[in-house]
Amino acid sequence: MENNRLWSKNFVIINLCTMFASFTNYAYIYILPVHMLHISGSNTMVGLMGAGLTIVGLITRLALSPLIDKWGRKPMLVMGVILFTLNSVGYLLLRNSVMGILIMRCFGGFTQGIFFPVPPTIISDVAPKGKLVDALGIFGIACSLPAILSPVLGMYFYENISVTAFFIVTWLSNMISVGFSFFYKDEYKPVPKTEKRSFSFNSMLETSVIMPCIVFFLALFGFSAVNNFAIACGESRGIAGMSLFFTVHNIAIVATRLFAARFQKFIPSRKLIYAGLGVIGVGTLMMAFAGSFFMMVAASVIMGIGGTIYAQYLQADILLRVAEDRKGVATSTLMLFQDVGGGIGAAAFGVTSQYLGYGFTFIAAAAVTFLSMVFMAKDKNTAPRY
Repeated sequence: MENNRLWSKNFVIINLCTMFASFTNYAYIYILPVHMLHISGSNTMVGLMGAGLTIVGLITRLALSPLIDKWGRKPMLVMGVILFTLNSVGYLLLRNSVMGILIMRCFGGFTQGIFFPVPPTIISDVAPKGKLVDALGIFGIACSLPAILSPVLGMYFYENISVTAFFIVTWLSNMISVGFSFFYKDEYKPVPKTEKRSFSFNSMLETSVIMPCIVFFLALFGFSAVNNFAIACGESRGIAGMSLFFTVHNIAIVATRLFAARFQKFIPSRKLIYAGLGVIGVGTLMMAFAGSFFMMVAASVIMGIGGTIYAQYLQADILLRVAEDRKGVATSTLMLFQDVGGGIGAAAFGVTSQYLGYGFTFIAAAAVTFLSMVFMAKDKNTAPRY
């Protein structure tokens, strides 16, 4: 009989494990570029950090994600978070070396490629299928709260105490995550293989979810314009207070996650995905014409709501349509498309914003987001209502 209890011990443990690891991850995202410049690195080195992290992470997920299903969730969870913690030790020891930080950032791509696909896979194991959207919402909050808190707390330690204190705090946060990982009791049992499988494309990617992953790719491609150029756009228009843009955005995400699962009582999940994509597209389009702080913040809230709704339901759809022994690969496939979409989008909109302006950039980004709805319509293999 399926356990219908959402707040199980394992569910709490994996959320706490992810929350403390995410705190460290977001602290590095926001503060390492600043630190690189403080130790005489260049903007080019900052760019190389991001490229190294992304490329190594993509390769790692492609190569090792099948092990989440083959070895089990806990071995990969523990190994990933321990390696992520060793990465923190490397930052601490090499904190004054430009090349050392760059190497550690590339190694960070390897550790994150192992660790971060595991928790959402575990969520799909431990949550009742009828409550998976709720579970992903709570898990999303565990990931989003550090995005709100870590830039403020991390910068406080970095600027007001010491650089060493910052790296010690991030290391301690990872150590707490390691502790929680050992308390997780694996509910997934690897399926014994009766025959050896040769290395193949299908072993690295879950081809049955390619279409919804393309939807994610296009949506993240479009949103990369907002993620990378919203603040610069606002400042270029003389709008004060743009530092609050993403704070408000993340608060909207957390608030929406609390209630998103309730929407399916009134609207079919597939229509909610369409609605979410449409709403985030409208918010992106608003950015093209926003000339005041109020309009910028309104767009931020709208995109937070729309983005949360489509992502939460579409991710649940992906996890429910694959077999138990393919969930790890499916999660990794989804993350791969998200990262590639965000990375290519950032590069493409960097060119358009420089030569064609921010208005055109956000109109183009909105068009790409609306295009994702076309691909959603082509996907006829969605999971049953959940």
